[in-house]
Amino acid sequence: MLTSRTQRTHGGKKLPVEVFYPRAYVLSKLVRNLTVKGAIFGAFVGFAHASYMHSSGQRPERGAAALRAVAAETAMWSLSGALAGLTGSLSYTFIGGPAGAMAGLAGAGLVGSGTFAALPSIAAMPEQWSAKTQTALGYTPPVPHSVYVPVTYDSDIKEEAPPPAPQYNGPWNDRVVFLGMNPEPTAKASSWMARRADVTVISPSLAPDRIRVGGTSYDLRSPRGVAAFVATLNLTATQTAGVKKAFEMCEKGARDELAGLAQIWARGEKGAKIPSRLVLAGHSNGDGVWGDDNGSLRLGPLLQLSRTLPHATSQIEDAFVTGCYSGGEVTMDQYLLIFPRAKTIWAYEAQAPGVDNGATIDQAGWERATRGRKASFVPHSSAVTNKKMAVWSYKTGYHATKAPLNLEGLKGKVDWMEENFLRRALVGEEYAYDGQWRIPIRITDPHTGPIRQYYSWLVRLTQRKDLPEDERALWVEKKHQTIRLLYYSATVAPRFTREYGAEIRRAHAKLGLPAPDFARLNRAQALKAIDKYTARLEKTPKATAQLQQVGDLLQRGLHDLSPSIIPDGWV
Repeated sequence: MLTSRTQRTHGGKKLPVEVFYPRAYVLSKLVRNLTVKGAIFGAFVGFAHASYMHSSGQRPERGAAALRAVAAETAMWSLSGALAGLTGSLSYTFIGGPAGAMAGLAGAGLVGSGTFAALPSIAAMPEQWSAKTQTALGYTPPVPHSVYVPVTYDSDIKEEAPPPAPQYNGPWNDRVVFLGMNPEPTAKASSWMARRADVTVISPSLAPDRIRVGGTSYDLRSPRGVAAFVATLNLTATQTAGVKKAFEMCEKGARDELAGLAQIWARGEKGAKIPSRLVLAGHSNGDGVWGDDNGSLRLGPLLQLSRTLPHATSQIEDAFVTGCYSGGEVTMDQYLLIFPRAKTIWAYEAQAPGVDNGATIDQAGWERATRGRKASFVPHSSAVTNKKMAVWSYKTGYHATKAPLNLEGLKGKVDWMEENFLRRALVGEEYAYDGQWRIPIRITDPHTGPIRQYYSWLVRLTQRKDLPEDERALWVEKKHQTIRLLYYSATVAPRFTREYGAEIRRAHAKLGLPAPDFARLNRAQALKAIDKYTARLEKTPKATAQLQQVGDLLQRGLHDLSPSIIPDGWV
């Protein structure tokens, strides 16, 4: 029995009265009240979240479909709140006292946070669970709400006859736009440069692909968010369409950096004097720049933005692309399409120094060398680390360390290294053999070893102007695969597991297989696990669409190391 003390009056006097209630009654009432309140609170949170997602353009549904989606998410959150309230109240009921209260709060928090964490996986489940498979491989996603969506962007520069750039006769300035794809290195490097120059910094936003204009935050992951942001630039209809196309070409994750650049270039297009110098900083392989756990800002979107806002980019006279393999004759020609009035462009021929071992010193040297109208200084290597530079100047042309081989000799070297090193490493072998000699090819450090040497020669080959374009496309595809192999154990497999682990575990469980932890397996073990899954899938006559998609995901992602599954930001 539990008691409740109340005050009652008798003859004008207050008398204390104790009312006795059965314990079961009191506890059942507590459980009921907390469960109902949890459901109401969960419904409120779910409705607010769903309404925000749809109003900001982050969800694709419209009309009645949007209403159904909001109702479904509200119901899901209401159920989660009810379960949290039920869990907390039952914990308190059975334990009691302060310890019971703490256990109740912990149980409620665990249920609520678990539901929140599970929402992305729940949303990613296929709609048609009964779909039948035709073959283990060859299924072509995506369908709405599929397990994953392959990423492909028209990000290559294909122009051969660019339109004439507008003439800009000054006044020139020595202000700098520093666009960095990694937050901490960007902050450190730009602060050093800001001691000597007027620097405008563009760095990754705290929330990916979001930019704030005034008091409004725009989500650039959806067409509606992009359209709303581009409207703030106050451009003509033709320019607006061109800027939107640049965002369509830009992969998600790098759109906040592209938006920061678009804001500056839009002002320049409308007559403002924008900074004459630009730094693009991040990881690179000659196709653009990217950051750790960030998107890739490729050259295609930059060219599209430049073509749309030519009066702005005609004001840029000096550029420095600080990233590994950011130079090369072919890439330098592409930079000149983006910055048609440039007087100097600096880049790195092969590996570049990091922000803590020489990059800031090289950037300081570039800042001094490009002040005013100077264009004569041509550095051949990094000031500290002796990393080879690739420099173009309108006075002296292109300068870099030439490959000591002609085209046929270079292709022969790359072919030999591919046959003896790359193919063995792709299947997880740890040694290659040259006669009686055993050569270690296991990747223990992404920056050294035979596979890194092969990658360096491969990049040189893709930068040859005399390489036929049809062959270049094949070698560039091999280049993207190789850089992902170099970082397979360090970042690719762990990030892949973090992104798709829940779906992979569910699929293996439905096929009756133990789920492998790809983050811990070496390359050979991972390929063996993929083959085992594929074999079981082929023997399953009524495999669902989800099982088929996971098989395709494993094949294209970890087996083939395709850029459509493994983004640049994972390497």
